[in-house]
Amino acid sequence: MGIKAVLFDMDGLMIDTESLSTEAFINSAKAQGYNMTKEETLKVLGYTKASIYQFWIDYFQGTKVDGKKLVDNHYEYIEKVLYTVGPEKMPFVEELLKYLRENNYKIAVASSSDTADIKNNLEKTKLEKYIDAIASGAEVENGKPAPDVFLLAAKRLDVDPKDCLILEDSKAGIKAGKASGAKVFMVPDMFTVDKECEDTADRILNNLGEVIEILEEQNE
Repeated sequence: MGIKAVLFDMDGLMIDTESLSTEAFINSAKAQGYNMTKEETLKVLGYTKASIYQFWIDYFQGTKVDGKKLVDNHYEYIEKVLYTVGPEKMPFVEELLKYLRENNYKIAVASSSDTADIKNNLEKTKLEKYIDAIASGAEVENGKPAPDVFLLAAKRLDVDPKDCLILEDSKAGIKAGKASGAKVFMVPDMFTVDKECEDTADRILNNLGEVIEILEEQNE
């Protein structure tokens, strides 16, 4: 398997921003008199900021709901939480990062979020000390499911993508990971795994703790 580096998605994998995002969308939609379902909020999982705006503008075209305002309000709601109390860490994320550090793996965060948000979230959760490099969807031409952000992260670590293991929780993310040539494990958060996910990911795990067990086996 020859893994030299592990590339982490951030939202919903390292930190629990997805339930926060769902809450924010429902709250913003309600302000415009629309009752959004949790399922609807998950339609933009793993999308870049620009794609999220485009999706909701198209989705609500011809209705009374202003898609742009919906997204603006949703970001305001999230930022208020992230930049004050900060997000919650996902289970086993710190244990896994510690393990990778101790075993000399290089570590990067490759997220669709903006660089400032990635830095803030890593700082607030005190995880930044484990990270060697970060790559943001805002820095590349194409967002996930294109592999650009993972290729940038691998380049910053100076590791060939085929020597990387990518950890993702969204369908767009695992597609991007596979397109980069890396090995991809999916750790779904709020997303329900379907056949396409099973066919795309190398493994589907229940939590990040399982990554340690798999790497231990590989290294025996």
